Amino acid sequence: MTENLFRMIVALTLVMSLSCASTRSGRDKNGEGGRAPRSNVETSALGGTAFGPAQEFLGSPYEEIGTSGLFDVHPAETCRIAVLPNGDDSFAARIQALKSADTSVRIQALVFTADESGLFIADLLKEKKAQGLDVRIIIDAMSNPDPQTQWMYFDLKQNGIEVEGYEAFYLQWLNEMPVARHNAADETTDPNKRYHEKMWIIDGETDHGVAVVGGLNIANEYFRIDPQNPSRYWRDQDVIVKGDVVTDMVATFERNYAYFLKIKESRGIFNTNIYWDATRKLLGKIGKINRGNVITDGRLEQNVRNIAEKKLDLRYEDATCRFFQNRPRFGETYIEQVYLKSIKGAEKEILIANAYFVASEAFIETVKEAARRCVKIIILTNSPETNDLPMLTIVGRDYYDDILAVNDDPLVQSCDGGGVQIWEWQGWRAHATEQTEGTIHAKYAVFDRRMSLVGSYNMDPRSRSLNSESAIVFENEALSGQLANMFYKNDLDFSKRITLEDTKAFKDSGDALYQLQEEFGILVEDAL
Repeated sequence: MTENLFRMIVALTLVMSLSCASTRSGRDKNGEGGRAPRSNVETSALGGTAFGPAQEFLGSPYEEIGTSGLFDVHPAETCRIAVLPNGDDSFAARIQALKSADTSVRIQALVFTADESGLFIADLLKEKKAQGLDVRIIIDAMSNPDPQTQWMYFDLKQNGIEVEGYEAFYLQWLNEMPVARHNAADETTDPNKRYHEKMWIIDGETDHGVAVVGGLNIANEYFRIDPQNPSRYWRDQDVIVKGDVVTDMVATFERNYAYFLKIKESRGIFNTNIYWDATRKLLGKIGKINRGNVITDGRLEQNVRNIAEKKLDLRYEDATCRFFQNRPRFGETYIEQVYLKSIKGAEKEILIANAYFVASEAFIETVKEAARRCVKIIILTNSPETNDLPMLTIVGRDYYDDILAVNDDPLVQSCDGGGVQIWEWQGWRAHATEQTEGTIHAKYAVFDRRMSLVGSYNMDPRSRSLNSESAIVFENEALSGQLANMFYKNDLDFSKRITLEDTKAFKDSGDALYQLQEEFGILVEDAL
């Protein structure tokens, strides 16, 4: 079950409620006379850098929130970061940190699947809870419907581990109903606003806390467990972090967790925590329910154990850093602002790898301005063939021509090596004969090989306006150079450059299914 299941549910719901005439304002299928999706950020109001003071950011429109959700900048001597080159390295780093935990474990992910890797993690979490650690999990209520996964959550709960976003018998819908007003900023619970963040925080309140953040959910495909199944062998990007910034990640987790509790408390007699307390007392008397048989593959279980013991070469570097969170229920747009500020400030090169790319008007205009300054810009995203929701790429392609057209600008043509390139991930290397990898799920960017961003934030309407997201921004030439090297030597080698002629072919596609996905995607674009 991919994380885009909810996108499809929302899209189907919206299309039933919209008339066939509800297309993008003023834009026909050929992209003539139209505009990209509007951003929530006016670029003219943006100045400064990702490390600027709070007054240089647009905060929440709610006065009681303002910029209170913005975290401080941490100087290099208090922030240490190492790049995790891919999902298998991230899995090993997560497991090794988890096994060393002595105080607490906080995990948040959109998806936490009860496959071979997820069950392995669940068993370790129960061990840590039995040792007396504070172990808590946040998952997205709508993104994990698989019965085996639901049973895994029950097993964690009966062992005293809180799993917010889950309720027994699929009763999580009780917490999704838009009926409770919490305060002015929260307004009503909105089922369309999801929790997309990915954080793995170990001993976060101690002086030896460590956290893994980035794009990975918890499932075999993210951790690259099965190389024999290319479609479920994904490319993703995390970093591992130590130092004072970990406390900001703890604060992010805690305010998310508190919000879930507040929703439950607003349900009165339908507050499921009341009944969980009673259930645990009963199970304490009669004994826990046996998890029973689960469906697993012995070969993959062995792969999980092997990867968990992988020896890692974690090259930590001191880096000026800042952690960001977007909470759409408060109208926060910090990560989009960081992207726009960083593009504006770039002098030579911008590298962006992002799984789901549907450009906003603000992004397009800011990229064009950078190209006219002779900045080299390369954007890498999925092709329809590798995207786990092909419609996203098909809709995103609708804006490629607008972006690439800037290369014909005289200012750009006068540059030496500047301009914009768009590449699509193919899943096989340039000279290979068959696919070896599935989706690129990474969300990272490198600016002038000096500053980088890694997080959960997709460059699509859902991350801009609907999903709760997080990202870390850091300044260090060695780390940024490592990401840039991976971008050029690995990620581009699995990809194909898209030309302006290609964009014309996309618009004139005679493939009926392609056209259907394009028309449907345009209709529900704001929810993708």
